[in-house]
Amino acid sequence: MSESSDNFIELSGLHKTFLARNFLLKDEETGKRPFYKKTYVHAVQDVNFSIGQGEIFGLLGPNGAGKTTTVKMLSGLVKPDSGKVIVGGLEVERNRKKVLEKVGVVLEGTRTSIWPLTPMENLAYYGNLKNVKGSVLKKRSHELLDFIGLKDKKNTEVRHMSRGQKQKLAICIALIADPQVLLLDEPTTGLDVQSSRAIKDKIIEMTRTQGKSVLVTTHDMHVAQELCDRIGIIDKGKLVACKSTQELLGNFSGQVYVFQLDREPDVNALEQIPGVVSVTTELTAEGPTAVINLEPSAETRSRALYAITAAFDQGNYELCGITQRQQNLESVFLQLTTSSI
Repeated sequence: MSESSDNFIELSGLHKTFLARNFLLKDEETGKRPFYKKTYVHAVQDVNFSIGQGEIFGLLGPNGAGKTTTVKMLSGLVKPDSGKVIVGGLEVERNRKKVLEKVGVVLEGTRTSIWPLTPMENLAYYGNLKNVKGSVLKKRSHELLDFIGLKDKKNTEVRHMSRGQKQKLAICIALIADPQVLLLDEPTTGLDVQSSRAIKDKIIEMTRTQGKSVLVTTHDMHVAQELCDRIGIIDKGKLVACKSTQELLGNFSGQVYVFQLDREPDVNALEQIPGVVSVTTELTAEGPTAVINLEPSAETRSRALYAITAAFDQGNYELCGITQRQQNLESVFLQLTTSSI
């Protein structure tokens, strides 16, 4: 899904700086300890993106990049220094209570639920907190638990449920007030394959059928690539990319070629060829390979390919095969955030 006028969430010009106090070591000569040193951390710098109705947006970034701060500003938990967050036409800072009614949050881990209670009791507790009561609450609780795959666990204490089942319950708790916005923080972390698959399927299903706007933060590139319509990559507080998943992958594809050879090549010689960005070697079951990253220009790439094959011919290499390596989101992410590593 691409950006449109139907955006339900809009973040524009967000800035957030935190004051950090670092306690200092005792001075060995004087025996005195300076109390602390003030430093300012620019957590988010001029972040802009939007999320449409029925869209899953992925926010990716290294640790400390600003993902959590951005999500907290979106949900009204942190006030931005400047910029605006608009949810459903309402500015968050001026309409926090109304906005919170539209937002459901699934935190990383499984401690959203109260473990001595059953799923039905948890939903009754959280539903009442969000002013969902009576027959509406009871009906919605049953529907959510059936929908998420916890039909047989409605009256089982949460402490006796698996991690995947607790994570599913966390999603139900977030949905009990039928919010239009769902914020998912690492929704599949630590889950087995079956539970992870079930949760991803449910996220996609309710987004497509109910038109919810979903924001996912994750370190799992496979989850993001499979789940998200669009991806925003944040690094050092700045949004370095924000495109549809396919467009993001397409911008970096078509540049990497794998040459299957009979022996390892001269990497230094290949790197001197115009249009070659980098060369690495890999040893596979079929033998050594040269993995060559080329410049994106079609004309430059074409000339480089001819020069590479000519170099192999002159060096009497046996060229057993050439394949174009499809880029995945993990490789794109690393290329865009290398400076922070």
